[in-house]
Amino acid sequence: MRLKLTCKETARLVLEGEDRVLPLGERALVRIHLGYCKGCTRFSKQVHLMRSAMHDWRRYADGSEEHVPPHPPGR
Repeated sequence: MRLKLTCKETARLVLEGEDRVLPLGERALVRIHLGYCKGCTRFSKQVHLMRSAMHDWRRYADGSEEHVPPHPPGR
């Protein structure tokens, strides 16, 4: 694998990282890319926010939690 990822490759790995643990090399490449690409950083945060919101909604819908506390800003 190259030492620099494209935005498309980074987006794919960010999404895959939600479902599985990425190997160390891939995690490092994603972190490097996110260090200089604001668009991919924003995308990564949005993916995390959507995953977290869906998790909270499922817990609330299942009745396992009566009140879902709001997430702190910036997460």
